[in-house]
Amino acid sequence: MKRNISILIILLITVQLLGQVKPNLDFNKDYYLQRSKNQNTSGWVLLSTGVVLTVIGIVGFSNSDFLESNSNSDFYGLLMLGGTVTSLVSIPLFINSGYNARKAATLSVNNSSFIFQNQGSLAISLQPSLSLKIKLK
Repeated sequence: MKRNISILIILLITVQLLGQVKPNLDFNKDYYLQRSKNQNTSGWVLLSTGVVLTVIGIVGFSNSDFLESNSNSDFYGLLMLGGTVTSLVSIPLFINSGYNARKAATLSVNNSSFIFQNQGSLAISLQPSLSLKIKLK
């Protein structure tokens, strides 16, 4: 009986392993641009929220009698600390946003047409060129 259960478990594990699909890790420029835009927006939201919370905490803490230990001064102190932490959390989002924007910049080889003078007339020729495209939405 133990042998049959062991064989059944081994068969179920191998069926699960063979049925998995590799994820597509081929990301394109639009993916990185959208990711950069989302991270930048999230960074600004966290930074502005953190600044507002910190200012509210500072104003409320300065108006309360902080020598006495009451719940208002504790609340404003925690609000000030939470706003500072929220503002600091936005820094990695800005860094990753810039990283993804630079990753979206593509270096490509194209054929550029240019006009030149050939025996008294103008001619158009295609010349291979190296181009760097940076497109921020």
